Amino acid sequence: MTTEVKIDKVLDVKGLVCPRPMVMTMNTLKTMEKGQVLHIMANDSSTKHSIPALCERSGYKLVEMKDESGSISFVIQK
Repeated sequence: MTTEVKIDKVLDVKGLVCPRPMVMTMNTLKTMEKGQVLHIMANDSSTKHSIPALCERSGYKLVEMKDESGSISFVIQK
């Protein structure tokens, strides 16, 4: 990770297909405090669109998104 942030929670949704990764991300973020950071690991290519869209709709900050050979990771600050 290029950005230095403290990760408060990790969510591994590899092997799941949308909408489950997005729904699980949304539910996890709901349980977190404002300012906390969630690291999500996924491998469903549709998350590259659905997770950033969730952040935009919900007012969360997408700190980082990486796609390394189909392994997609997101860092989101609530």
